[in-house]
Parts: sequence; structure tokens; C-alpha cells
Amino acid sequence: MPSARCGRTWGPLGRRFGAHVVDKVGPEDERRLAEALAATLAEAQEALPAAGPEAVAAIRRRYRRRRRRRTGLASLAAAVLVLVVTLAGAGLIPGGGRFATPPPAGDAATLIRVWAITPPSQDSALRRLVQRYNSGTSGIRVDLTTFGNEEYKERLRSIGDDPNAPDVFVSWGGASLTRLARAGRLLDLTEPLRQSPGVVERFLPTALAGGAVDGRQYGLPMRGTHPVVLFYHRGVFDRAGLRPPRSYADLISLVDRFSAEGIVPIALGGAQGWTELMYVMYLAERIGGPGVTADIVAGRPDAWTKPAVLEALRRARQLAERGAFGDDFASIGYDDGGAGRLLATGRAAMHLMGTWEYPTQLARNPDLVLDGDLGWVPFPVVEGGAGNPADLVGVPTQYFSITAGTRHPEAAIEFVLAVAGDAYLDDLVAEGEVPPVTDAARRLRGTAHAEFATSISELVARAPSYSLAWDQALDPETATVLNANLRRLFRSELTAEQFAAAMTHPD
Repeated sequence: MPSARCGRTWGPLGRRFGAHVVDKVGPEDERRLAEALAATLAEAQEALPAAGPEAVAAIRRRYRRRRRRRTGLASLAAAVLVLVVTLAGAGLIPGGGRFATPPPAGDAATLIRVWAITPPSQDSALRRLVQRYNSGTSGIRVDLTTFGNEEYKERLRSIGDDPNAPDVFVSWGGASLTRLARAGRLLDLTEPLRQSPGVVERFLPTALAGGAVDGRQYGLPMRGTHPVVLFYHRGVFDRAGLRPPRSYADLISLVDRFSAEGIVPIALGGAQGWTELMYVMYLAERIGGPGVTADIVAGRPDAWTKPAVLEALRRARQLAERGAFGDDFASIGYDDGGAGRLLATGRAAMHLMGTWEYPTQLARNPDLVLDGDLGWVPFPVVEGGAGNPADLVGVPTQYFSITAGTRHPEAAIEFVLAVAGDAYLDDLVAEGEVPPVTDAARRLRGTAHAEFATSISELVARAPSYSLAWDQALDPETATVLNANLRRLFRSELTAEQFAAAMTHPD
């Protein structure tokens, strides 16, 4: 049935506010638009540290004056759109969320649409790449839309069947990429790469392998490499006269010491299960070696009941029960910066997280980084474990892939290949990223973040094994069950054995 609504469509912004500015409305329309305005104001507030309070205050005053002069839903919708356009023009809306970076109006330019999961604190390299295309003479224009972590996972599940799927999108590799490639939903990049001398040779073989399926290349690395490391607040440790842990016994001792002093030992965004997965993965691999992950990813029937996995689950639950994460970890988020703020303000001593935490802290809490208070060490050795202490878990990198249904394959390929260019790689380094390229050491030397980036590059180079996070290596349905069960484990709602049973025989 055709909609009774009428009016002008406003593209990506209009979709957020209900697709149209309307003439005939009801209470439900008013409620949705009011909620949209509140969300927009909240996002502006999130941008205050970078944008300055005066700018947002001026926008608020403009809206209030407009509101006093006009009433009704049409004016509310107009106020919402004015606010959004003003914020976007001022650069106040963060890169994360469902806001597009539209290309400038062009005459006969080829438009390609790109989806990415890019938190606002880490998007400068990608946005600069988009801006170079949109202001250049290549004849290609790029429409970039970024999404929050959880929403993007949902979109990635259906990207192969979505009639509005983009030309280019980002993935973590793993099961999602494999599923799409085997279903014929992705453009095979093998031949274009052969015809582009120097591109394949620029990337580390391990990074390229994560974008390959059945010997064919479907993804090209587009971010830095992100192993999980234990970040710590150097100032907090110095004041307590303590050193970061080298062994798991050291970690337990630090948990007790910091708890006694009223400091949260380890910040944890426990509102999201993937943050808890890091503990189980590292403990399982430190105890049983990387074969544990291989069995789980392969779907072996006894994978979740292996002794190393059960012991890892027990230890992870014991950490939570011991107070390692404080009392409120279950309500603290990561994406909203909650866990990171605990570390930055010294209310927490440590934070186990992927190395994307460094550029995130640099953007959200720059003093922590610039004052030299942000430290990092590998995950501790587990005494008596069979795993190599140099093994890593995390996200080897993220990948650009091209949907098979793109109407502009040549333009999409040109855009994707640009991630191998010097300008893009140097922008990544400037953010504190470690690009997975063969000449990383040269690029990192003498840069503002050389200490961090070089040490991470060396960790990756020395690692005998580098396992992709289970929630990315497994199919999306299993990953959802995994993250839900992790939340229950850390809240002591499941024992190790119950967790294993729930993963072996999910409902």
C-alpha cells in the first residue's frame, strides 16, 4: 500500500528521521522525530572534546530560537535537518554512526558507495582517501557511510542479499568473507591484483591470507594490524611502586593489590561480549596452544570441552568473581568510551584490548598518550601452559572487498587498490596504526608514535601464531551465541561446563 506521507526525501539523513519531511502527521511521527533530534544532540555532545563547547552551544541556541518562533512537527523536522547539516558542515558529527560522507555534486562522475566500521577516533586515513577522490580529477566519487560495531555486524550478515548493498565494504575476514565468496557474492580480486605490479608484494603474506578464500583473493588489507595487548596506566603503576605483569600469577597479584587500594584492576566494557572473549581466547591458547582455536574454528565436536578451553573458561569467570573488573563492568560499554575513560582517568590500572585502543585514546583522551602514561605489554604467560607466550590473538587486519553486483567494477577496484598507496599508508601511520606491509619498519621510524607502533610491529613479526578472534572466525550465528554466553559466564550465570555445553549444542 502506498504511504500516505508526502514531502521531500532527504537521503541518508532523511532515512534516520523517517525518510520524509511530512505534511500530515500523527503522535507516532512526533515521537520518532523527537527521538531523532535527541539522538542528534547527544552525538553533538559526544563530539565536544574535539569540536569545542562553544560551537555546539551556538547550534543549540540556534535551535532554541527556531523552536520559540515555530511549532509543530514540520518545524521540528526542519530544525532537526538544520542541526544535522550545521553539525556536518562544522565537522562536529563523529565518523561513527549512520551518517554518510556524501561526495560533492558532479557532472558525469562515477559514484561508488562504501560501507565501513570505523569509530570516529580512527577514521582519518579512510576519510582522507575519500576526500582525495571526491576533490580529485579521477572521475570517481565516493559515498562513505560508517556504522557502529554492532549494527555493522548485522548489516554484514545480509550484505549478499541486500538490494542496496554498497560497491565496497569492510570486513574482518574470517567466516563472513568465506561465506560471501563461496556464494558468489564477491568480486574476485586475484586477476586485478596480478595486473597491478607491486600491490601484492607490498603486504605481509599473513595479512593477505586473511582476505583469501580457496586460493583466490577477495579482500585487500585496509587497516593496521590489531593484536590484543594489555594496556596499563604507567602513572598508576608508578605511584603504587608496581610493574606490569609478566606471568598470570603476577596478574592475579596485581588484581588483589589494586582492589585493596580502591582502583579497578582491569577496565572491561562488559556490556559487549566481544570484550570478554579476549580473556578466554588468550587463556585457552596460553594453556593449550593455537590448536585450540583451530579445533573451534573447524567445528570439531569436542572443541569446546577440551581441557584447555574448560580451564580458560574457569579462570575467566574467577577473574570476574575476584573483582578484577570492578563491580559495574557488566553495565560499562566499550564503543561509547566507558572502559577507555576508566583507564585514562586512572580509575582503572589496566585494559586488555586490541591495539586500536592507542589511536582511540589519542583521540578521546589525548593527555594519557601525550603525557606518556599509556603503557602496553603482551598478555601474560600462563605457568605450565603448552602455548607459546609469543602467540597473539586479535584482528590481523580489516579488508576491503567488492560486491559482485557492483555496477562500477573498474572504479571500485581502483578505489580499493588505493589502500596500497603511500599516501594512505602514511596516513595510517600518522594515526598510530601499524599497517601490515613489508616496509612497516621504515615507515614507522621517526614518527610521532614510533615507540608504540614499532613495538607492536615487532610483536607481530615474532609471533609464531596470530589467531583471528573467534567471533570473527566463526559464522555470524555462532558468534552471536558465543558473545551472549560470554556475558553470562562473566556474570557467573554459567559454569565452564555449562558454557561448553551451550556452545556444543546451542538451542
